[in-house]
Amino acid sequence: MATTAESYRRPAALLIGMLVCGTQIAFGATPTRNAELTPMIGYRSGGSFEDRDTGDTLDLDEGGNQGLIFNLDHDADTQWEILYSRQDSELQLAQPFQGQPHVDVAIYYLSFGGAYVFHDTAHPGVEPFVAAGIGLTHMSPDGLDAETRPLLSLGAGYKFFLSDNFGVRLEGRAYATALDSNAEIFCGNGACIARVESDGFWQYEVNAGLTLRF
Repeated sequence: MATTAESYRRPAALLIGMLVCGTQIAFGATPTRNAELTPMIGYRSGGSFEDRDTGDTLDLDEGGNQGLIFNLDHDADTQWEILYSRQDSELQLAQPFQGQPHVDVAIYYLSFGGAYVFHDTAHPGVEPFVAAGIGLTHMSPDGLDAETRPLLSLGAGYKFFLSDNFGVRLEGRAYATALDSNAEIFCGNGACIARVESDGFWQYEVNAGLTLRF
């Protein structure tokens, strides 16, 4: 079973590796391309799993999230995008598991994709955008085995540049995590919290961040 420190290190190391590789590839082809780095905070909805055997619904609590987005220009209107986001949540159990009514869960999202930016010539510095990416969801419950599953990320919002190199980013985003139907999740000590019925679950969030363009 991975320790808490290892659960933090794996997504962060993967993010750094993707950033380095993506930057080297893109800049090697076109050295003049600009990049953007945006630390963000937001608020994310919960989500739910249905236990096939009991019919019970297990709910994830909504709450705050933190993240980092790296964009790299591809051409005048499109960008490559790498996103990393983290939320601390609780899974509320319909029936106590190993004496506990809920389980603390850290949820990590890591996706790689792109964004299309709409340049409004009537309002310089205002840039609406849409974005999509694929990647991984890593769910790390306290004291139980972690789950890593495929992810689809969809987003849209606005960038407001106050200068050539500094701006504000506001966005909404949806995450779809694929699950194997009839799969056991969050296991430990020879038992599992649930055997899920659904093929996946969704979470939604709104974010605000400060963008540094360089």
